[in-house]
Amino acid sequence: MNTTGLIAIASLLFIFAPTVTLTSEGPELKDIMQELRNNLVDISDGLLMDDFEQIARGATAIARHPKIPSAQVQLVAAELGPEMAAFKQLDNLVHDLSIEISAAASLRDRDAVISGYQSLIEGCLACHSTYKERVAAALSHATATEIPNDS
Repeated sequence: MNTTGLIAIASLLFIFAPTVTLTSEGPELKDIMQELRNNLVDISDGLLMDDFEQIARGATAIARHPKIPSAQVQLVAAELGPEMAAFKQLDNLVHDLSIEISAAASLRDRDAVISGYQSLIEGCLACHSTYKERVAAALSHATATEIPNDS
């Protein structure tokens, strides 16, 4: 393949590659949440196709998701104040349920997977309905007010 062809392929990969915002600590909260959504889809698809390995992969990925960068944790904590403990409790619930789903999938226990998945979705929705707007606004406001360092 000639140099022009390689440049064209590299350009296409760059253009069509998904964008993930990284901090020095890893992906930002929005990107983590989008990947968690993909993991939920993996579990759903696995349930629909009776693919317990896919269910276990999706659930394990949820349990092992990257940590939120500390700067964003501080912004969320500042916004939520005393509610931060409840926010963290929902995160722990989702983590624990994803481990239970993975274990149930390994045992091919469809009923336990479904029960855990329903509880997982309820935990996600409880967190989103309670905190999503405020957390997104706090993070968005922080990004909008960042001043570039010209030095």
